[in-house]
Formats: sequence, structure tokens, C-alpha cells
Amino acid sequence: YSKSRFCGYQFQGIVDCEYDDTIDNMIYFVKNIFNQKLTTIYESRVQKYVGFGEFGIHNASHYNSQAWKMAIRKAEVETICRYSARFFKLSTLERIVRLTKPSRHGELSMLEYSVLGFYPQEVRVTVTSTDTLANGDWSYQLHSYLEFRPQRRESVSCMVEHPSLDEPLEVVWGERPGEEREGGEDSWNGNVGPRGTERGKNILLIAVFL
Repeated sequence: YSKSRFCGYQFQGIVDCEYDDTIDNMIYFVKNIFNQKLTTIYESRVQKYVGFGEFGIHNASHYNSQAWKMAIRKAEVETICRYSARFFKLSTLERIVRLTKPSRHGELSMLEYSVLGFYPQEVRVTVTSTDTLANGDWSYQLHSYLEFRPQRRESVSCMVEHPSLDEPLEVVWGERPGEEREGGEDSWNGNVGPRGTERGKNILLIAVFL
């Protein structure tokens, strides 16, 4: 990540490594942002730059014509992404905190919905919410809380509406058909989170039972 500002203009360069439980399927992004607008993005799966707007398309074509730059980007999947992932994996502590007392039906409980990584800032969530919080990378996050008393066979859902979504994004927390809740039929424990990706934006919606 780098940022420079000159005479009121701002340029950002962001590198992003995405992977699952293993580092074999690593995806590497290099993003160039000028005055809060994405101009070019390199993606390792296609191994080339894609430009946005007249200025970005011109730059992407120039970058793709530079064999040395393409070779560097290809190598950075290993030298930046996989190298860093191995380091963080070795230095990350294993989670040792465990739920000791699952909530029972009828007890006053709290359900938290977190909406992460959305841009622009305007968003609507149909439960009590915190203020939107800036992440520092032009995206925002928001946390919402619902206080309720869980009942057997009860289902609770949260819906998010955002300009980057073609339709509202909804996550349902509660009993899933054909599944028993963790801890037995009389206990409640949940953590589910669908991701909505529309028009180049990423929104992660997580429901966590507290």
C-alpha cells in the first residue's frame, strides 16, 4: 500500500492477496487509484491489467506491453503473497477461547450483524445500527445489534440495501432445515456470513450470536 499527494491530487497503489484455507489458490491484485477512482487493476488469474476510463485504459495497455513488468507481477504471487501468507500463518496464535455456556431458549440474547467493506458510504440495515466506520481504504463497515429472546424454531434475518447491490442482501440466522443446532436442540449458537459481490464492489454480511 502506498499513497502520495501533490497539489490536491491523490494517488494510491494497493496490493491485495486473497486465498482460502490453503495458499495454493492465491489471487493477487494490484490496484491503482487516482482521486478515489480505480484506474487500473492487475489480477493474477488473467495475468494482465484492466483499465477503467480513458486514462486507465491507456495506462493498462502500456503496462501490459511491458514484458518486464508482467514478469514481476507474476513472480509477486510467490514473493509477496505466498511468502507473507506463510509468515502470518506461523506467527498467528491459535484460537483458544471457547463458548462455555450456550444460550438457552427464552434467555435475553444479543445478535450482531456486521456489514464490512462497502463503498460508497450510504447503506441501510433494517436493525439498530452503529454509525458507519471508515476502514481507511475507501470502504466502510457497520455493526448492528438485535436484542431478543430466542424461541424454539425461530428464525431471524438481516437485510442490507446498498447502491452496489442489484437487490437487497439478506442473511438468515436461526435453525437450518435438516440440521441440529450446535450444542443440542435446546442451545443456540450461530455464525453465518454470505458475501455479495456486485458491479466490482464487495460486501461481507456476517451474523454472529453473542
